Amino acid sequence: MQEVIEKETSLHIAEGSHSALLEVVRAIHKLTLEEKVQLLEYLSRALQHDIKQQENKDISWDEYIDNTFGSLPNLRFRRDEFGNREVYEVLE
Repeated sequence: MQEVIEKETSLHIAEGSHSALLEVVRAIHKLTLEEKVQLLEYLSRALQHDIKQQENKDISWDEYIDNTFGSLPNLRFRRDEFGNREVYEVLE
């Protein structure tokens, strides 16, 4: 990891993000192994989410509904107790 930091040219990075990415690499180098594992798990979930979003971006509404139908069957929705509703200005 230290070699990567020292040899900045070995990172093939776009000009604008060069310093920010090197800063991230330096910060990662300071993490413990457990923190690095947590970071990788987070990045994996984030990438999977982004990929799914990109896949769903180019499909029709009907196809999207077909793909997601039944995805929340066991999710319990929590509702506020009666009286905890926001009060909006009455329109005349």
